[in-house]
Amino acid sequence: MPRKNKTNLRRRNVSLKKVPQERINQINEAFMKKNIPELRKLATTGPGLVNDGLRRLCWPLLLHCEPYEPYDKKYLREEHKDERQVLLDVDRSFVYYPKGLNNATKKHMQSELKDVIVGILRRHPKLAYYQGFHDVCSVLLLVLGNKESAIKAGENIAMFFLRDAMLDSLEPIMKQLTLLNTLIRLEDPAIADFLEKSNTLPYFCLSWVITWCSHDVRDLSKVVRLFDFFISSDPLISIYLSARIVVSRHKELLALECDGAIVHTFLSKFPQYIDIDELISKTIQLYNKYRNFCPLVLKKAINEALDETSCAILYEQHWLKLKVDEPINYLAADKILSSPYSAKKSMQIKNSEKPNMLNKKRVVMVLISATLFYWLFNKILMSFYERNHKYQLLNQHN
Repeated sequence: MPRKNKTNLRRRNVSLKKVPQERINQINEAFMKKNIPELRKLATTGPGLVNDGLRRLCWPLLLHCEPYEPYDKKYLREEHKDERQVLLDVDRSFVYYPKGLNNATKKHMQSELKDVIVGILRRHPKLAYYQGFHDVCSVLLLVLGNKESAIKAGENIAMFFLRDAMLDSLEPIMKQLTLLNTLIRLEDPAIADFLEKSNTLPYFCLSWVITWCSHDVRDLSKVVRLFDFFISSDPLISIYLSARIVVSRHKELLALECDGAIVHTFLSKFPQYIDIDELISKTIQLYNKYRNFCPLVLKKAINEALDETSCAILYEQHWLKLKVDEPINYLAADKILSSPYSAKKSMQIKNSEKPNMLNKKRVVMVLISATLFYWLFNKILMSFYERNHKYQLLNQHN
């Protein structure tokens, strides 16, 4: 890669706003002290982590990236089942950013991107690649500057943030999208009614969720600012962000013809003009609003949308409790990946049927008891009636 391109890609200050030196000092201090909670706070407020130089320091710390260890040669030779699709997607990468790439540099970067994705997949063969994960990895490669760092960062994102999209079925992530309807209903009933009337399903934001907006946003400075936010937040935060975007387009949306195809097309286009810092701030407000006071309807929607093995459910247990420099144990996540989603689903169905079966047995027992009681009562009544009838006949005879 030519030196000038290398410098431009890796030392770029992507903030268009003048950032006080005090904030840069705060980020550096939090990094030096390995103060992850403070770094998360800085990454999710204001202009985030400010520039790529600081991100190159802070992202690996926020993502608990350990020193890169190459895999052994035997493991390296084992091709992942999805590598052919990876090659197809890599050939379509680096379209909107970075700007001004010559063909040779682009080819070199695509080759490195392929190594990053394949490196992640071969480390965890049960991960199922999806179209769009290459967008996530391309951002990591651009910011972190080398494929070894990008592999470690991408590995932890795949295992602990985007795992629900990398199972053997996309059903879990599609179920999560249904949370969008509930959030919109709570925030803006008029929009919710409009979407319901137009039969618009929440799938318009699928790429926002599974690529962290890197497929849809064409300005790299906005993309990396969003990545600051996503790697420092709950895996479900992309759903809240999507809801916030929809609600922010209230007037434009309700001015449309109430037609599903028209509405879907409109909503699926990420608003390029949106102020990302303000969007993140509003998303945090929305998230905190329902985290501190979660309505019953949202609790029910979350229970229906998330499986017990979801990375969102296990986020605190598997991720937030990690201490600085604590080695990551991938065994639990790998075990989840190793269990086919269809098998887990059938097991959940069986478990959910047990209470129903017990209820049916109770009903049957109650019916049997009632029948026996009715039969016994009739026998006693008939016996009493016959005895009384005989007594009356004897009196008449006498």
